[in-house]
Amino acid sequence: MPADSQVPEPGQPDPHPSWGPPPSGWDGQPDVPSGAGPDPAHRFQQPFRQPAKPGVIELRPLGFGDLLDATFAVIRLAPIPTLLNAVLVQLLPALLALWLLLPWFTGFEVSLDPGLSSPAEVLQGLERSWPSLAAGFGGYLVVQLLAGVLVVGPSTVAAMRATLGLRTGWGASLALSSRAMIRLAAWNLLAGAAVLLVLALSVAGAVALARPLGLAAAGILLVLWLLALLPLYVWLAIKLCFGPVELVARSMGIGAAIASSWRLVRGSWWRILGILLVVGIVLGLLSGLVIQILDVATGQFVSGSNAALGVWVGVAAQAVVGALSTVLGQVMVTLLHVDARIRHERLDLVLEAESRTGPPHPIPGHGARTIRPPR
Repeated sequence: MPADSQVPEPGQPDPHPSWGPPPSGWDGQPDVPSGAGPDPAHRFQQPFRQPAKPGVIELRPLGFGDLLDATFAVIRLAPIPTLLNAVLVQLLPALLALWLLLPWFTGFEVSLDPGLSSPAEVLQGLERSWPSLAAGFGGYLVVQLLAGVLVVGPSTVAAMRATLGLRTGWGASLALSSRAMIRLAAWNLLAGAAVLLVLALSVAGAVALARPLGLAAAGILLVLWLLALLPLYVWLAIKLCFGPVELVARSMGIGAAIASSWRLVRGSWWRILGILLVVGIVLGLLSGLVIQILDVATGQFVSGSNAALGVWVGVAAQAVVGALSTVLGQVMVTLLHVDARIRHERLDLVLEAESRTGPPHPIPGHGARTIRPPR
């Protein structure tokens, strides 16, 4: 009998098995008993679902690069309610303040000339002019307060609508933020009043200590006390940074906005501080560079009898650069607010649904309820 036709002994494996067709359902992987869950070999073969991007951001937690790209995307999508609005709002108060205060500063500069005025005459000039100076500064502060409100409201509306790719006109941004204007003004007044109260109490304490300790010692203690309060101020500023956005984006009251901002910042304080610090440093450096270039360019063409024109040009340039920094910072804070709501409230699910069916409110996510993400 040929060797290749040997019949195996009972209980021995067949040396030449017959390779027939595989059993039905066999796919080259070990069988998985029923009820044992998904096959591990196919667990990672599910198609990856790209996060939706109906607007300037993907609906997922955002990184620093995403926030930076989205900030400029908002400016491109809605340049009038963001960029142009901020420039006009910052430029007009600056020119108004210059028009009100420039004659006083010019007269004061002349009065300081020792060949024209004596010290007694200088003091008399100050006594006569301080009411107009105080009125000018007071009017400037009021206009600046109104300007800040007019920048925060439209910029926030434009950034929120840009998350769904919705364009926003100037009139629409003002109309949608008009109801929050009074609350924004009250927010700024309360914040400013709190800072001024702390400063006033600190100075009063230093004045009280100046008599027993001396003026120099009291001044040093005042500086050390203010430096000690600085970390507390920064901590509170970050904890409350989303308050103005909540006033506009969700039409909250001041108390509810404080509570919501406090909750949204929880667990992300250092991250938000780092992002805002980097953005602030970059914007500050760019602003300083642009202002220096403009000063040099202005000095080349404006001199002598046109010195007043140089002052006007310099103030206008600083106002424009300040407006750019303000609006970029506000858009960044609004997008950080969206990111925080995605992480804490699953706002991405709400925005994705609104991108398909249309938002029930002109501001996306306006009436969204808090959805706790699974732990």
